[in-house]
Amino acid sequence: MKKKIRKPVAAGRFYSGSPQALQQEINAYLQEVPESELIPKRIFGLISPHAGYACSAPTAAYGFQLLRQYPFKRAIVISPSHSDYFTGISVYDGDAYETPLGIVPVDQQLCTDITEKCAIARLSEIGHRSEHALEVQLPFLQIIYPDGIDLVPVTVGATLAGDLSEFAAVLAETVNPDDTVIIASSDLSHYYSQSLAHQKDGYFTRLLEDYDLEALGSGYDDQSLEACGLGPILVLMHVAKMLGNAQCRVLDYRTSGDTCGDKMQVVGYASAVVYE
Repeated sequence: MKKKIRKPVAAGRFYSGSPQALQQEINAYLQEVPESELIPKRIFGLISPHAGYACSAPTAAYGFQLLRQYPFKRAIVISPSHSDYFTGISVYDGDAYETPLGIVPVDQQLCTDITEKCAIARLSEIGHRSEHALEVQLPFLQIIYPDGIDLVPVTVGATLAGDLSEFAAVLAETVNPDDTVIIASSDLSHYYSQSLAHQKDGYFTRLLEDYDLEALGSGYDDQSLEACGLGPILVLMHVAKMLGNAQCRVLDYRTSGDTCGDKMQVVGYASAVVYE
């Protein structure tokens, strides 16, 4: 039977379509990250931005450079859906995702287990067909884990904070945190001036570091918090809190004004680790 492989849609647009150039590019970003003084006992996951690499990868590299010191067999990569509208949570129903660096196999058994246990999650290609926010995380994972890693690809549609907590509870009881890491894909504020973005994103990152799930959930439901991947972030933070003494630390913050020039309308990027 022919395998169902999700072909790259962001290659050549968000990042290089050349395997050699892409590998060199990611390694260069990783090498620019200063040595971290943070030494987590264990890592539950990362919050990672998802714009074009020229703008957001210098920040994303902070999380992946820390993560590469912790070997994982599997990554649950959770992103918002920018292109498909649907309700609930979509777990990819195919065999693999592909990037210019090769194939990332999907852990189909775990995908099935998760969707069978959670009423709001379903196996589907909706939310995956043309979504960049999940895809752009994969080349970093392929570089830091050259022996390979299995994937659970998840996109979040229209949901409430309570739904995300329910989904997180299923992950917490189904997934082994010793061999599985969660990557929550999210940018922060969009299209404000540099100074206003710093204000808005400063408030948001304080909520992350305070681990204020109530405020983050309220801001998700009333849409007063603008991080496009707040849904994935809530899933990660709920899972981590269910599994241990979770903390969140922002490793790097900057805007597209810092990396791509225009400071009149910027997008905010943060790299953060959820750990204990």
